[in-house]
Amino acid sequence: MKKYDIKGSATIYQWLAQFEIFGIQGLENCRRKTFYDYSFKIKVIKWRQKHHASYPVTATHFRLKQPMMVWDWERRLIEGHLKPSKGRSLKMTDKSKQSKTLKQLQEENELLRIRVAYLEKLEALAQKESQTKKKPS
Repeated sequence: MKKYDIKGSATIYQWLAQFEIFGIQGLENCRRKTFYDYSFKIKVIKWRQKHHASYPVTATHFRLKQPMMVWDWERRLIEGHLKPSKGRSLKMTDKSKQSKTLKQLQEENELLRIRVAYLEKLEALAQKESQTKKKPS
């Protein structure tokens, strides 16, 4: 290990783990940077917290080469620096407009159901009251 200036055995164990998971590609230097979106990072962090998993176990579960990425994402989230990217906003397509109006209609439908149920209960109470007033006479 001294010959190759490797300071500890943890590096070798990490290489072995990467080789077992990713094969020979796991040991190659990646020439391009992989970008992970905000939702994926949050998913990874939540999984780690839910399962009380270590960083290497979490990285292995999500097939990430560097466990330190998970640590960095979690640290940045705690510090308030991990935020969704502010990329160019996408124009709303017809499909997304439809789903938006569908959602609005579903919400309106639910409100109307609640209103109808309320009015039915109110009417039933009014009828019950009028019947109790009629009986004593």
